[in-house]
Amino acid sequence: MESVPWLPWVLAAGAFVAALSIYPYTATAIAYRGSDNGLAYILLVMGVGVWNAMFAAQLLDSDALVKGFFLSLSIVGASLAGLGWFLFAGTASSTTTVPRRRLTYGVASVLVGANIFLVITSPTHELYWRPLSETSATAAFAAVDPQYLYWIHTLFLVGLFGAGTLLFFDAWRAGISPRYARAYTLAGSATVLAVVGSNVAIPGGVSVAPLTAASLTTIGWIQANHGHPLTKYRPSVPFDRLSK
Repeated sequence: MESVPWLPWVLAAGAFVAALSIYPYTATAIAYRGSDNGLAYILLVMGVGVWNAMFAAQLLDSDALVKGFFLSLSIVGASLAGLGWFLFAGTASSTTTVPRRRLTYGVASVLVGANIFLVITSPTHELYWRPLSETSATAAFAAVDPQYLYWIHTLFLVGLFGAGTLLFFDAWRAGISPRYARAYTLAGSATVLAVVGSNVAIPGGVSVAPLTAASLTTIGWIQANHGHPLTKYRPSVPFDRLSK
């Protein structure tokens, strides 16, 4: 693969901008913190922000160990984003009720916690990946030899983002808040494809998934501001009722 020297910087710049968006998005979520959906949106925003920031941080140092450290933190952000998206979709008034939601959400949260613990301790057991010498076109990012937990993590993210996307797709098909349900469905589907495509095609630190996931928080921000995100607003109803 021929080197494209400007591509890593373009990806990192986009991720940095996405990470900066955490402030207005979080401010919006705090305004609607009285609802479960608002709290789920905060988790989604924080996860997407960490995912993008740590993805971009890989370019701060050429040391493979440093890149691997930031890759681990980006996976932490991805896990939180996946859980936040699933909770956000599951508590939205426009989506159908998740059966036994407390048990479902509890199990998902425990699995995310276990995933975070394992990836943070990855250097001690190397069950996620083993470092490779950086000789590829994507050497600006962590280059790894993926192990079985790396693929389990990929499937786990697909499950979380896919489940949330299916909930919104069901709402779109039922004609409930079609504008936003459709937008969430398309953005969620793009995020799932980005996770699969990036993790399979180029295992390691380079990925378009963090940037794609930022579209989910952007749609939520627009929805919370009644389609006018640049104007001053006052939330009059809970965030999870805006889609009615």
